[in-house]
Amino acid sequence: MINLVSNEKFGIEGIAKHIYINEIIFIGLVVLCLLGDIIGEISDHASIMYWLLMVPIFFLGSIIIEKAQSLKAKKSLKNHLRISLVLWVSAFFSVVLILFLWHSGAILAETVGLIIHIILAHTLFVTGIILGLRFYLLGLFLFVLAGFTIAMEATVGITIMLSILIMVISMYFKKIFM
Repeated sequence: MINLVSNEKFGIEGIAKHIYINEIIFIGLVVLCLLGDIIGEISDHASIMYWLLMVPIFFLGSIIIEKAQSLKAKKSLKNHLRISLVLWVSAFFSVVLILFLWHSGAILAETVGLIIHIILAHTLFVTGIILGLRFYLLGLFLFVLAGFTIAMEATVGITIMLSILIMVISMYFKKIFM
């Protein structure tokens, strides 16, 4: 019988050792942001559930990238993991409080999805302190998407163009500065 826990191909350490893990997670998170924008245009309630589910997914992505960085640097990043955990737990509690506001009737469903979107943007942007330029860009991307949604009720086409621009800028900065 194969022990999946101790096998290095499985688990966070096995995933973190993948050579392109940073790019895979970054592009995956951008695609998830696009999907969230599309879902938000279709249904307010589905948008709320989607962005609520994104909190642990984005947290897991940040943990995997932190693990990859610690393996690459060959040193422990326990303090960074604690900071990241505090950031994402606070984001989760912020989302729960926003859901309580919605449940009490203080805010509308379409507003809840957008507020959760902004909370995730802020958390990703601040996580960039630990994880680097790509998370800054991803947080900025989410802020811009939220701004377009608020100001112009942006369409999916604008969102896709912005996401492609963010991915190209990220790859460019990776090649030039890292």
